[in-house]
Amino acid sequence: MRPGVLPAAVACLACLAGAPAGLAQEARPPVPGPQAAGSGLQEAIRLAAAKAVPAIVQVEVDELIQDYHKSGLGSGVIVRQEDHNAFVVTNNHVLGQAADQISVRLSTGESYAAALEGRDPRRDLAVVRFQAPGPLAVARFGDSGQVRPGDWALAVGSPLGLNSSVTLGVISAVGRRGGPGGNISDFIQTDAVINPGNSGGALLNLAGEVIGINTWIASDSGSYEGYGFALPSASVQRSVRDILASGRALYGWLGVGGIDPPPALKEELYLPPGKGALLANLYLDGPATRAGLQLGDYLSQVAGVRIDGTSSLIQAVADAAPGSSVPLRFTRGGLPMNLQVLLGERLEEETLAKRNRLFWPGLVAIGGQEKRGVELVVVFSGTPADGAGLRVGDLVTAVDDEALAGLAGFYAVLNRVRSGCRLTVKRGEEQLTVELGRGGGQ
Repeated sequence: MRPGVLPAAVACLACLAGAPAGLAQEARPPVPGPQAAGSGLQEAIRLAAAKAVPAIVQVEVDELIQDYHKSGLGSGVIVRQEDHNAFVVTNNHVLGQAADQISVRLSTGESYAAALEGRDPRRDLAVVRFQAPGPLAVARFGDSGQVRPGDWALAVGSPLGLNSSVTLGVISAVGRRGGPGGNISDFIQTDAVINPGNSGGALLNLAGEVIGINTWIASDSGSYEGYGFALPSASVQRSVRDILASGRALYGWLGVGGIDPPPALKEELYLPPGKGALLANLYLDGPATRAGLQLGDYLSQVAGVRIDGTSSLIQAVADAAPGSSVPLRFTRGGLPMNLQVLLGERLEEETLAKRNRLFWPGLVAIGGQEKRGVELVVVFSGTPADGAGLRVGDLVTAVDDEALAGLAGFYAVLNRVRSGCRLTVKRGEEQLTVELGRGGGQ
């Protein structure tokens, strides 16, 4: 379970069958603060809802799966209109795997056929397009970076098919991790009531601006239990811009495999007390390797963003533009260091997995008992370690006949390897010699 995830089942908010012009920000009117009360607060809520509701739509989907029609229902937000083309952002899971028919229903009740413009599975977002009969209301984005716990918030969408429903709550927390597997984002948590069908709908501030797209709930029942989560508007805007420009979302890529070291491992490697991500693997042809990063480096900052673990490392890199040069701060052998890295573009997960032969060394290790060698706790499929026949539980006691005293020495030796090395491995009662080839396996 990732840090910050509440101990409850994760539920995406699309209602499935059988179950329940422009992105630019405009000048914001003053948002009522804590002093607003009574009729003042009431009027602010009404104005925010009236401003935003016309731009919130219901998204209906029919998906053909092996001759079976599966209907789905969610919400969406009109984010751009160009001539007669209106563009709606929603959650990717609302559309299913391959929606055959998509329709958009406006708050006034009119329904229009829509087509998929592009998907961003890593942020669970998608954009659909439909032909509008004339000018439509277009939502305005607020600055999710200014959202704070305790702020008032409105959730607008189509829970259980109830179009244009508005609920009121507060921001419970920001920077939450978790949610549907594989996402690359943090989330805004709210107690505004969110139920199945709210997926893709808007989380608003009291200026009527979209500060998030409602995406999932933490629930044991599948319905509202007080914990709703929205993708921050900054992440949503980035995905929408990419999709409208190129039909897909673009992510930065560093080409590393990080781990969150436990206290004992941090002590063994003489890592600083602050949070960060330990580099346990590197793509041999990746940006990090080309820039000079090494196994055992401890990253603490990327592009000015503090790294508090592997999740924040992934997001910080993903949020940076491919082809951009970003500064890194890290510790190597107890010494603070800085480096500029030219980021690549992250490939689709299936494509990246086919390049695992370049994922060096392809394992995660911890110090062996009594500081003797290192024990393998993970071996990744298709990597050099996997190709060499290494297994979880193996104890590596020497590299090229050089005895290992711990993980720091293991990383130091692997960083010097140019073509391959010979490992002395203890496996149960056996002692083996294994050839570990750099960049291909055996």
